[in-house]
Amino acid sequence: MDVQHFFILNPAAGERSARRKLEDELDGLGGLPYTLYITGGIGDAMRFVREVCQSQGGPLRFYACGGDGTLGEVATGAMGQPHAAVGVWPCGSGNDFVKYYGGVARFLDLKRQVSAGTVLVDLICAGERCAVNVANVGLEAQAAKTVVSIRRFPLLQGKGAYLIGAANAIARHLKTDCRVTADGETLHEGPLLTASLASGRYIGGRFLCAPEAVNDDGLMDICLIKPIPRMRLLALLPRYQKGLHLKDPDFAPYLTYRRAARVRVEADRDFALCLDGEIAQGRDFTLETATRAVRFILPDPAG
Repeated sequence: MDVQHFFILNPAAGERSARRKLEDELDGLGGLPYTLYITGGIGDAMRFVREVCQSQGGPLRFYACGGDGTLGEVATGAMGQPHAAVGVWPCGSGNDFVKYYGGVARFLDLKRQVSAGTVLVDLICAGERCAVNVANVGLEAQAAKTVVSIRRFPLLQGKGAYLIGAANAIARHLKTDCRVTADGETLHEGPLLTASLASGRYIGGRFLCAPEAVNDDGLMDICLIKPIPRMRLLALLPRYQKGLHLKDPDFAPYLTYRRAARVRVEADRDFALCLDGEIAQGRDFTLETATRAVRFILPDPAG
């Protein structure tokens, strides 16, 4: 049975020229039949993929053309569907998930993607919403929230948006009071600077938050950091960016790092939960790993 190919473009992701570049790539597929779907808002990619999976049999391939948020939605829609595979043509601001596999270049040639093999990867699910890369609470979630709020300004796109978001969060949001429970054990209670619940390794376009994460082991890597004085935080940030924090004695008083399959985060007031760049607000979130839940299209490394 012939494979059906669906390219799902988020027009709000990345640079405004992304659609033209994608169409040029599609023109180079040599007459391969495909469907191009343009999303209309948050949740639309997930809905579209889920409906196609439920209504059509045979092998299906969905390519998320956007950033990590678009990929997370497409993967959520395809979760648990053995006849569906998910790929990514990364054109978002951060493109963090593909850094697990070496970076963007490996995924830009669609000719290689349409015939590439697949690997099984985990998802991190909070109810019906899932992340394929990382979920965040605290400072990094606030930074992502700022990025979302400035997307409508053309001059504030790309990696610069993350820098603006991080600067705003450092200036205004250095603690979130909450309780974090991992596999039934209270891991933290009180003020929190930031916490990453990771299947992938990178966030914010450049920060190696979970350098030991494995994306098919059924576990989230929890990187939890207690509040750090602002000037000391600025001094430590470059080491965190490079993923050196796990073995750095200067981080030791602030850092908790462990793995778990189920994490609950609770607070007395609303806080932001970031799932692959998309924001949810609430006071109580339970996140669980869906083990090897999606077939991810993985081209061979570029020669």
